[in-house]
Amino acid sequence: MKCIYARTSTEEQNVEQQVAELKKHYGDTDMVFTDKRSGKDMDRPAFNSMVDNLKSGDTVICYDISRLGRKVQHVLDFADYCKDNGIKLFIHALGGVDVTSSSGKMILTTLAGVAEMMRVEMLEKQRIGIATAKADGKYTGRKQSPETVRKFKEVNELIEAGKSASRALELIGLSRGQFYKMKKAGS
Repeated sequence: MKCIYARTSTEEQNVEQQVAELKKHYGDTDMVFTDKRSGKDMDRPAFNSMVDNLKSGDTVICYDISRLGRKVQHVLDFADYCKDNGIKLFIHALGGVDVTSSSGKMILTTLAGVAEMMRVEMLEKQRIGIATAKADGKYTGRKQSPETVRKFKEVNELIEAGKSASRALELIGLSRGQFYKMKKAGS
């Protein structure tokens, strides 16, 4: 089986661009697995499904190392899993290098470290930007989705009608933490 794994960090990003680029260079594939989740951990639905379906002789193609994950150890563990199970792992951005080979692993190790460093630097810049915006009185926090705002209002209506907060949250399907965070923010 030849498969593609593509990932974006958020729902708003377009994962299909990666898939189209990989298909253009590597031709038809048997399966495509896509996640729209952070790369900070390896517990992602499509990734897990792909791993469950892989067997010896299969090939995984990924756009670049950071699409596999943002932590060096996670990426190296997956590459080792592939090597140990006779699965080839090609990274397009490295010129289509099979990173389960000895020279490929050296390149993978170096660039996985760079991917992790970039994520840490991005988070640090984000923290600095938020702190600056808060100090200037311009930070309003992350915008809530219309669905979450609707649920928040429904929970409040149930509470006003006499339901306990716990029961209202359970009925509407809003987490306690999210509700009280929104309540504190004055939503």
